[in-house]
Amino acid sequence: MTSDLAQLLAELRADLAADEPASLAYAQIGDPADDGDVPAELPASLRDLLLAADGLRAGAFELASAGRLAGVQYFLDYAPDFSPIPQDKTGWLVVGTRSDEPIFLERATGAVWYFPPTGTEWFMGDAFEELAPDLDSFVHYYVLGPGYAELVTDDDGWYAFLDRQGLLDESDDVDEDEAQP
Repeated sequence: MTSDLAQLLAELRADLAADEPASLAYAQIGDPADDGDVPAELPASLRDLLLAADGLRAGAFELASAGRLAGVQYFLDYAPDFSPIPQDKTGWLVVGTRSDEPIFLERATGAVWYFPPTGTEWFMGDAFEELAPDLDSFVHYYVLGPGYAELVTDDDGWYAFLDRQGLLDESDDVDEDEAQP
């Protein structure tokens, strides 16, 4: 995990705490996990995330805490046969949910995958797509950034919080050298 992401999570956690109890309705960023509470066999990117925020509920996203991670792995059993998951369940890890639908981490590559909306329940769908090349990118763009509305909605408390924090402006990603004439 980048130190920027860890710092951003800490800042957002503090801002949410300052607005409690109102913020509890749409988000909660867990305190950093103790190293001994995070299983050593987890992919490094997930371990790093848990050590920065042990669980994250942000609008429609919920990334599991170290203690709840084992409890969400049942989603692997329901993955459609066309996806690569049933052929190699040990190669995948459910890291959380988006509106009660699983978000997967491919252990070999670190990429984040999901079953995009197809007009039916996720486990009956016919599409499985990569969302981000790694967990950091996923959290930065989809959970804490402008990609949130691409996957969820721009009409909820978390989206409004992201907007107040100035995290929805994609132009912030432009290289400073490109911005100068």
